[in-house]
Amino acid sequence: MSHDPIEWIAADWGTTNLRCWAMSSSGHVLFRAESESGMNSIVKSGGNFETALLELIRPWLREGETIRVEACGMVGAKQGWIEAPYCETPCSPATLRSKAPSSDDGIEVWIRSGVKQSAPPDVMRGEETQIAGLLSLHPEFEGLVCLPGTHTKWAQVRNKEIQSFQTFFTGEVFSLLANQSVLRLTLAPEGTDETAFLQGVTTSFQSPESLLSDGFRLRAEALLEELDGVEARSRLSGLLLGHELAGVFKASDQPEFVFLVGSDELVELYRVALSSLSITHRSITNESAILGGLSKI
Repeated sequence: MSHDPIEWIAADWGTTNLRCWAMSSSGHVLFRAESESGMNSIVKSGGNFETALLELIRPWLREGETIRVEACGMVGAKQGWIEAPYCETPCSPATLRSKAPSSDDGIEVWIRSGVKQSAPPDVMRGEETQIAGLLSLHPEFEGLVCLPGTHTKWAQVRNKEIQSFQTFFTGEVFSLLANQSVLRLTLAPEGTDETAFLQGVTTSFQSPESLLSDGFRLRAEALLEELDGVEARSRLSGLLLGHELAGVFKASDQPEFVFLVGSDELVELYRVALSSLSITHRSITNESAILGGLSKI
């Protein structure tokens, strides 16, 4: 491990988790830390954002010194530490930041602005920093970027700017259907069947208007044909993702290339789906994108 001093701290502050990295002046990660002190838990408990941050990074602070913290994500939302104003498309990603009030002299916290789109209305917080990181690693890239998540973003990038984007809350809908609908009686709690997943993708991509009917058919097959729970879970995932892809590619005329930015598990799901549609893709990890984006000031 490097013995370089900590120059600054990067923070990705989402709805459910807080992740921090202690960074050297040369851009190397010296330490990592993570907690479940996401925005939701802090707001629900009546907690304090500064306290949650200090609990995680206190071992990295030095007596008598102030360390800069660059943060992105929901920490800049209306319910967050301080509301960081949106930039409006078209705009360069992750270039505006707001200073958060702090009572601790050991930290100086800056929060990146999100991005908004007026027509049609849409917003993002955190993904703009990932896109900035992508452009720091691939400055000549232009095209379609997919950022898989609970609320997946698809962004058009041109001239180093976010030109437009759209959000699909496919992940949230899957969770609701799997845990709160009649399908909870049919789906296994975990497991993946790639063949069933791709069957769902193809079905929904070709006939997105039949999504609700195709979804209920899983319950009927379980009752009448003893459909396996893992197969049912995978087909539902494929049906929802196929429906998302049908919406994206109808608007963008099915691009030849997509850049994927996100966690390994979700990126793999999208990679498999895109490969089945013969769409070339490439990916970078969440960490490299976030740190690349937060490094840009």
